[in-house]
Amino acid sequence: MRLLFNLLLAIVWCALTGSMTTWNFLAGMAVGSVVIGLYANATGDDAYFGSGWKLFKFLVYFTKIMVRANLQVAWEVLTPQMHQTPRIIRYSVKGMTDVERTILASAITLTPGTLVVDISPDDEWLYVHCMYAKDRQSSIDEIDELARELREKVFA
Repeated sequence: MRLLFNLLLAIVWCALTGSMTTWNFLAGMAVGSVVIGLYANATGDDAYFGSGWKLFKFLVYFTKIMVRANLQVAWEVLTPQMHQTPRIIRYSVKGMTDVERTILASAITLTPGTLVVDISPDDEWLYVHCMYAKDRQSSIDEIDELARELREKVFA
């Protein structure tokens, strides 16, 4: 809703300045963002940029996971020995909505070395194949951390 209001403020800005160029529209978006941010601060609402900042922090976190996983898989390919400790893990997604389960499953599958192979018929468990699962608990802890980051930074 705030984004639509920001777009409306940018259009009003362009109308008031009499110039409908891209740069003037972006300037109107910036001025509108400041106005909405000040209003949110004064009324005690959530910060206008707060959710965008949280999403950015999640993307940095997820990029770090992706780089680490890619390096691990590349090391496996480049070295003659096999360092894999494959395992299929059952991970509880009880209490998550369909969207949350889908995004978590997609994030797990996007990470090299892990793959969601199935979801239970009652939608309470994900079955995850992990290439490097030395023990079940450490793999569960890594997925728990990913799920926590998603809940705090994306779904909040």
